[in-house]
Amino acid sequence: MRLLKYPLLMAVSALVLYALYFPFMDTAVPDEEPIVWFEPLEHPLRTDVMGYVRSEQVRKRLAYPTPAPVKKPLPDFDAIADINEKKQAFFAFLGPHVARENNRLRALRKQLLEMQTQFERNQPVTVQDYAFLYALYDEFRMDVAHTDDDSFNELLKRVDVLPASLVLMQAANESAWGTSRFAVEGLNFFGQWCFREGCGLVPLYRGEDQFHEVARFETAAASIRSYFYNLNTFHSYEELRDIRADLRSRNKPVRGEDLARGLLRYSERGEDYIAEISGMIRFNCPIMQEVQQVVAISPSC
Repeated sequence: MRLLKYPLLMAVSALVLYALYFPFMDTAVPDEEPIVWFEPLEHPLRTDVMGYVRSEQVRKRLAYPTPAPVKKPLPDFDAIADINEKKQAFFAFLGPHVARENNRLRALRKQLLEMQTQFERNQPVTVQDYAFLYALYDEFRMDVAHTDDDSFNELLKRVDVLPASLVLMQAANESAWGTSRFAVEGLNFFGQWCFREGCGLVPLYRGEDQFHEVARFETAAASIRSYFYNLNTFHSYEELRDIRADLRSRNKPVRGEDLARGLLRYSERGEDYIAEISGMIRFNCPIMQEVQQVVAISPSC
């Protein structure tokens, strides 16, 4: 009995300590196990769920579904004498980055549409789902403290693809097929401006009362990502997003030439700029379709 005395006392002590400290122990459910929000008709506030944004589950849902293309130096497009060969090289260089942005947008949109179905059927939605939703509101420049149907539908208008034909033709137009100073020195293919001194390249003919610079990017991928962000979030391109949403509502394909009509405020040239981009899409679509066999892009002319 003496041999059993001390182990028995230790076991009893352990049980007492466990009973004392159990209320203060971290009993949170791991990220891998979804926590259901049991009131599907009452959406939680942003502050209720944002602690879950950094969970592994939510981060995976926000991530790119495909790996980044291999980083390559900017080709010397000026040295390519054959026009068609130059265009093919231009599309092959930028195309993979365009495809990657669109692949992510498709993946994000698919998840939003699945949530929309859950809302419509009054099905419970996990806290991680809401954390994912509020993270997208932040990313797509929407100040939403408490989600509702209007904010959700606006987000759906923003989280959507941009046809490669539109992206590549604007890049070709704005960068002179990758030969402009801003493309060569700053990997800026779309003429994006920035307004902090030293953030980019100073235009040679900038007015004395102007302070903008043409943004400099570390990679071609960053330039394309910035372009996608601008068109999918800035108020100036709301018309483009409305055109795209209307096409979606009528189950029509989202084509580059259709969305070009929403670029009125992209250039001071207005309608002339739209006509030029539309004409470039029509003229170069066959070449983009040829490149599609090599590079995984879908021109959607």
